[in-house]
Amino acid sequence: MGNIFNTRSEFDKREEQERIEAMNVAYGNAPLAKDTQGSAPVSGPAMIDTSTLTNQTTSDNKCPSCGATLAYDPATGGLVCNFCGSTVELKTMPVAPGIGYSLDDLQNNAGRHLLQTNSKVLICGTCGGQFLADKSSLSGLCPYCGSNSITESGNTSGMMEPTGVIPFKISKEQAQNIFNQWISARRMAPLDLKKNTKITDLVGVYVPYWVFDCDTYTPYKGKFGKTYGSGDDQYTKYHKAEGVCKMPVKNLTLMASSRLEKDAYWKTVSKFDFNFVKRYDPNLLAGFWSESYTVDGTTAWQTAMGKIYDMIHRSIKNMEDADVVAKIDMKPEASNVHAKYVLAPIWITSFDYNGTVYRVLVNGQTGNIVGTWPRSLKRVFMIIGIVAGGLFALSFLRALIMTIVQWISSLGG
Repeated sequence: MGNIFNTRSEFDKREEQERIEAMNVAYGNAPLAKDTQGSAPVSGPAMIDTSTLTNQTTSDNKCPSCGATLAYDPATGGLVCNFCGSTVELKTMPVAPGIGYSLDDLQNNAGRHLLQTNSKVLICGTCGGQFLADKSSLSGLCPYCGSNSITESGNTSGMMEPTGVIPFKISKEQAQNIFNQWISARRMAPLDLKKNTKITDLVGVYVPYWVFDCDTYTPYKGKFGKTYGSGDDQYTKYHKAEGVCKMPVKNLTLMASSRLEKDAYWKTVSKFDFNFVKRYDPNLLAGFWSESYTVDGTTAWQTAMGKIYDMIHRSIKNMEDADVVAKIDMKPEASNVHAKYVLAPIWITSFDYNGTVYRVLVNGQTGNIVGTWPRSLKRVFMIIGIVAGGLFALSFLRALIMTIVQWISSLGG
C-alpha cells in the first residue's frame, strides 16, 4: 500500500483557486492569454488560425479505393476517406476494469508500455503546446495559438502509450451548428455579430488526462461535532470516535498538460464522461491533432493523493454524522492503484469581429461550449433599462392595487 501524505493546506488553496477561476469564466473574466505573436494580451482560450493548417494524423491507414489517408468519422464511428468518400468499419472496445499503469510502471517509465508509433513530436515555440503528428505530415499551425513557430523534437521513444481514448462523438458539422446557436444567443453582443463574424475552420484536438482508480484503507480517530438548535440557542455537541474508512476511488481525473491545467476556459469545457473510454487505437486519432502529456504520471499521482485525502476526510465526516471536525488523525493508504492515460476530444475555433479575434471551444463528447465574444454597451444599457423599467412598472402596479384595496375597504366601513 502507498501512504497518502497530508498536504491539506496546499490543496485547500488549490480548491479555492479553482472556484475563483470558474467564477471568472462564468462572468467572462478568465485569465489573459497571449496572442499568436506572444505580445499584446487577449482574453479567452487559446487562439486558432487554421487558414493553412495541414491535416495531422497518427494513422497510416490508406483508403482501399484511392490510396488517400483515412480519417476517423464521429458520425459513423468508423474511418472515412475525405477524397473519394469510401468508408471502413472500425471496431472499438471499452477499456476493461482494472486496466491501467501501476505505480511501478509510472515510476519506471512504463517499460514495455512505451508508445510504438511512427509519429513525431511537434512543439509550439509560442505557447509550449506539444503534439503528436504523422512523420510524413507538414507542421502547419499550432491549433491552440495559431503560431507557425512549430518545430520537431526528436521521436516518441520514452513516451507512454495512451490507455484509452474518448472518441469524438460531436462531428465537425454538429460543432459548427452548436457554434452558430451559441453565437446567436449572445444577447449582449452587437446586433450584427453573426452577420459580420468570420469564423476559422474548426480543428479537432485530443487533449491528455490522467485518470486514477484505487482502493483506500484509512484508520482514523478524532473529535467530531454535531450542531443543534439555532440562533442564540445553537450549540455543538462533540464526541470522540475511531474507526476505519474503506473508500474506493474511481475516475479521479487530472489534466496531463501543464499549460492547459491552469487555463480556466479549458477547465470549464473539458467535463468528460470517462465511463465511455475506448481502448487505445491509433485509428481513433486519424485526422486529428493529439497533444502529448507534459505532466508525467508520478507528478499527477502526487496531486491525486492530495485530492484523495480530502475525499477521505469528507467521507469520515459523513460517517460520523458530523457538522464540524475539531480534530482528526488519519493514516490513509492506497492499494490497487491504476493510472489510465486517456485522450479526450475538443473542437477549437476562433472568429474575427471588427479586427479582434475571439476564441471558442466545443467539447467533442458532450457539445458543451465556452468562449469569448464582443459586448455591446448600447445593448447592455438597453437591457438594464428594460429591466429597470419593468421593476418600476411592477412597483407602481403593486402600489396602485394596494390603494384600490384600501379604498374599497373604506367604502365597506
